Amino acid sequence: MIRYWLILLACALSPGVAADQRPVLSLVIDDLGYSLENGLAAIDLEGDHTYAILPGAAYSRRLAQHAHHKNKEVILHLPMQSISSRAAHEPNALNETMDEDQLLANVHSLLAEVPFIRGVNNHMGSHLTEYDFFMRPVMDSIRSYNRSLYFLDSRTSPRSVAHAQALVSGLKSATRDIFLDNETNPESIRLQYNIWLTQARERGSAIAIGHPYPNTLEVLRESLVAANLDFRFLRISSLIDERKTPGAADSGGARLSSLPTVIR
Repeated sequence: MIRYWLILLACALSPGVAADQRPVLSLVIDDLGYSLENGLAAIDLEGDHTYAILPGAAYSRRLAQHAHHKNKEVILHLPMQSISSRAAHEPNALNETMDEDQLLANVHSLLAEVPFIRGVNNHMGSHLTEYDFFMRPVMDSIRSYNRSLYFLDSRTSPRSVAHAQALVSGLKSATRDIFLDNETNPESIRLQYNIWLTQARERGSAIAIGHPYPNTLEVLRESLVAANLDFRFLRISSLIDERKTPGAADSGGARLSSLPTVIR
């Protein structure tokens, strides 16, 4: 009888024996730095989420420090030129007039703006991310700054090559699956939220990007706790590492979502 219980104990302590097989949800909240109130509310959401903080915004450093204090993952929300030209509102956005040396210097300067970062994703960028001759020096610059950083392709263009170029440059990388709030009414956000859950069930994991809009935060507050029963929440760095595990259900984010992409 003693031996029987020792065997059971050994099995329980063995790595992977009781691995959590629930599908994984990874949530990224973009555009933090403009509003202190909304930024704090986003960071205080229940779960192991990732927060993309803009360089140079009024509350960027304070929100990065708060997220770090709450043991949440911080990434740089790197401004890039957009087809729609809305990125012109970001004076520090990377753009097509920059040569490789300027891209290197600007990327390094922007990376230094936000403390505690574990990775990078693109803010806007529907123009710049379509061209490998822009993305290659950007990814090389990120790697030369800190080779442990990862790159999350926000896929603001369906023709983005950012994920592929990140991998070529030796960075860990993944791609966004769902935008939660291109339409900011609660009904649309709930629809996108449910699509996110469906994709995670079908594929093993899915990455959603939302913003610190009041309606988005309200939908997430009312939904995330219940989802924790059937799903695991992982920060992006943990999801990327898990996807690299042999036998993991997800291939690493190389797929493209079949849903339309809003150009940003």
